[in-house]
Amino acid sequence: MNPNQFGEFVAEKRKKKDISLRKMADLLDLSPAYWSDIEKGRRNPPNINKLKEIANLLGLSQEETDMMIDMASEDRDEIPMDLPEYIKESGLARTALRKARKKSEIEGNADITEKAWKDFIKALDEEEQ
Repeated sequence: MNPNQFGEFVAEKRKKKDISLRKMADLLDLSPAYWSDIEKGRRNPPNINKLKEIANLLGLSQEETDMMIDMASEDRDEIPMDLPEYIKESGLARTALRKARKKSEIEGNADITEKAWKDFIKALDEEEQ
């Protein structure tokens, strides 16, 4: 796994939008040196609020935004930054996650849990339509 996925991703998207590093830093109210360090992986990616600003500035789709948040969270070695608040607020989400964890620990088989998660995601997708 590339340890600087986030920095490379945002640098590529920034360049495609023809935004200079200095301009991006200015738009984010960060110093150019600090932003450069983030893009080069010398500093951790910013917090969730800055990530939302970045997504907006770069015109990212929801899928790209989710991917960017995942990359930033991986670079920071954290749970995806857009999820902790939801998990804290939803007792059902905590229950589902704990049951999935226990099932995979007890049975030693993540395939069963993976299938259950895929079925759950499919049901949510069908509900949207």
